[in-house]
Amino acid sequence: MSSDSGVGTAAEDRLPPIVCGVDQRYLVALGTLMASIAAAHPGAVSQLRLIVLHHGLGRADRAMIVRRAAELGLAVQVRSAAEAGDRYPLSGWVSAAVYLRLAIPEVLGGEPRVLYLDTDTLVLDDLRPLLRHPLDDTALAAVRDPQNPTIGSGIALPGWQRLGLPYGRDYFNSGVLLLDLVACARDDLFGRARRFLAEHPDEARLWDQDALNVAAGDRWARLDRRWNTFAFSGLSQLPGFMHELDGRRLPVPQLIVEEETAAVLHFAGPVKPWQDDYPPGPACDRYRRFLDSASAGAR
Repeated sequence: MSSDSGVGTAAEDRLPPIVCGVDQRYLVALGTLMASIAAAHPGAVSQLRLIVLHHGLGRADRAMIVRRAAELGLAVQVRSAAEAGDRYPLSGWVSAAVYLRLAIPEVLGGEPRVLYLDTDTLVLDDLRPLLRHPLDDTALAAVRDPQNPTIGSGIALPGWQRLGLPYGRDYFNSGVLLLDLVACARDDLFGRARRFLAEHPDEARLWDQDALNVAAGDRWARLDRRWNTFAFSGLSQLPGFMHELDGRRLPVPQLIVEEETAAVLHFAGPVKPWQDDYPPGPACDRYRRFLDSASAGAR
């Protein structure tokens, strides 16, 4: 792993960095995410740092990321990470970039704490309270997954009984993760996640998210849902959408209303809002405004 390029910030009184992972398929999403971060921090964007992990990006793509970040006033570093390749299971719409999360300890070992964001998110409010959120010696903080809120409820970890996992234990979404890397190393969180993927590839229905949930167990801090709010106004319109009310999931109308107070809006699912077939609606409109801004800046 190496640092490819970047724009630095003053070392004193620095907030933890924001980290995301990207490959060629998610460059448009990265530009949109960066535009939303800048818009959510008027007059304060210089306090933030973004570290982009990648595998396979060419020099021109890396330079474009740095140039666009500089236009937004956002300090950025673009760092290469080892490709997961065929070591871990892939299915559905994801690429190997989904496993770039697992490279965080090696690439960012000098950082005591980081905030990981999926590139299919929009930042809609000030991230600084989250960056300063106390972890109290817990390795990670996250939001319970609205579609897979507990083990045995949803499609995550379908072999939970074979694996000896407790039914009903809370299950988090890994699209927004506040990580204490010192505690992660102490608990061997990422090592245990990798071992799960290597030993049980057929049990990882939701890829590294399943693996991190197995590794963390119930030892994670619960964040308010506004820090990882799913865009249900679009997701619920997709063919095959299912959201059974079983006493653990919130009703879809309530989840749609929560988009209005989201600090981080997450476009989870197989169809993304930068694609033409994403369902219309308020979440899509909000995303497209940032997408248009990012596209204009990239020209």
